[in-house]
Amino acid sequence: MVVAQIIGFIAMAMGWWANSQHCDKRLVQGNTIAAALTAVHFGLMGSPLAMSNQLVNVARFSLCQRYRHASIALLFAALAVIQGLLLANHWSEWMVVTAAVVSSFLLFFTHGFRLRLGLLLCAGLNITLSIHLLSWSGIIYQLVSGGMLIRSLVTPPPQPAIP
Repeated sequence: MVVAQIIGFIAMAMGWWANSQHCDKRLVQGNTIAAALTAVHFGLMGSPLAMSNQLVNVARFSLCQRYRHASIALLFAALAVIQGLLLANHWSEWMVVTAAVVSSFLLFFTHGFRLRLGLLLCAGLNITLSIHLLSWSGIIYQLVSGGMLIRSLVTPPPQPAIP
């Protein structure tokens, strides 16, 4: 359990770095790495659904950087629902499934303000499973990430200096 929490805290740090980025590309790339680490964390914490969801997130984050096709977003949304039907045992896991469906469309069709607003909604949905599993890194991650996303929504990105 201690190893799982340590991996969770490492994933949390990477996710915070990603969510603090004003550049959408770095936001997505950082979350790809964080999702891979979080998959290991949730697997060790005993949630096959959360683990498999994070593995799908790795693919979702990776592909959204190169492709913007509705069919790919629908495929990821369908995968999330199938994961839920096969693996969900608690209502909080269905909140994760809902977040995965929402993020499937967010990552392929939005950017900037709308992307961050949608990710804030997903953080609110995802925190329910972290609370249920008593994943301290997950709870702290979702709360702080939510705060970071709110800050990025109300604070304009830095402007480059004009020489």
